[in-house]
Amino acid sequence: MKLEGKVSLITGAARGLGYIMALHMLREGASVVINDIDEDLVKEALTSLKKEGYEAYGFAADVTNKAQVKNMVNYVIETFGKIDVLVNNAGGALRTPKRFEEITEEHWDLVLDVNLKGTFLVSQAVVSYMKENGGSIINLSSIGGRTASIVTGVSYAAAKAGVVGFTRRLAKELGPFGIRVNAIAPGLVLSGERLQETWETMVEVEKEEVLDAIPLRRLGTIDEQAKVVSFLASDDSSYITGAVLDVNGGRFMG
Repeated sequence: MKLEGKVSLITGAARGLGYIMALHMLREGASVVINDIDEDLVKEALTSLKKEGYEAYGFAADVTNKAQVKNMVNYVIETFGKIDVLVNNAGGALRTPKRFEEITEEHWDLVLDVNLKGTFLVSQAVVSYMKENGGSIINLSSIGGRTASIVTGVSYAAAKAGVVGFTRRLAKELGPFGIRVNAIAPGLVLSGERLQETWETMVEVEKEEVLDAIPLRRLGTIDEQAKVVSFLASDDSSYITGAVLDVNGGRFMG
C-alpha cells in the first residue's frame, strides 16, 4: 500500500471528489482526516466510509476562518502527532452565477475566499509541522484556471488560476524542507450536483462540442482524479514538485 503510515488531511471531503480521494487514500493505507464546513455532512461521510470498511476521522471547519483552520490542524497533530499530506480540495463555483454581468461582489469574494484564501490558510497552518519530516501539499486547480471553459465563470477561473501561481511559488519556497507542492487541474468531471445539472441541461449539440474538444472523447471520472492525487501524495512522485497535472483527457495541454 503506497500510503501506509502517512497521515492525510483532505478539505471539502464530505462528498463528491473529496470523498473519493479519502476513499482511495484509505485503500492505500493512509490515516485520513476529512474536513467540511458542515458537521452533519462530515458525520455522514464517516458513516459511509465505515460501511466501506474504513475508519476515518473528521473535523468540521470553515477553511476561510483562520482560527477554525488552526483548531483543525491542531486536532490532526494531537491525534496522530504529524501530518504528511494535505489536499486543498475545498472550493468550487459554490452555486454562484457564471455570466459576468450577474456576478456580484459577494459572489466574487465567496469564490476567491474558499478556493484561494482557504488553500493559503490551511497550507500555512500545516507547513511548520511538515518542515521536520517533509510532506506533500496537493492543491485543486481546474481546466477553468488553465484555459477558457464553457462551464465556469470569471470568478472561478480567477481563483483556480491563482491556485496555479500559488502552487508554483510555494513549491519553490518549501522545496529545501522536503515539502512538495503540486496541483491537479481536472477537466469537466460530473463530481457534484451543479456540474450534473449543467451537463444535463446542455443540448446534444453542446455536449458533442464538449466531447469533440477532448482527444479521448469522453468526460473524466472522479476516480481518475483521485488516483492522481494519491500518486502525488505517495513516494512514487518523490521528485515532482511545482507541477500542475492536467487531468482532462487532453482538452488542455500546457
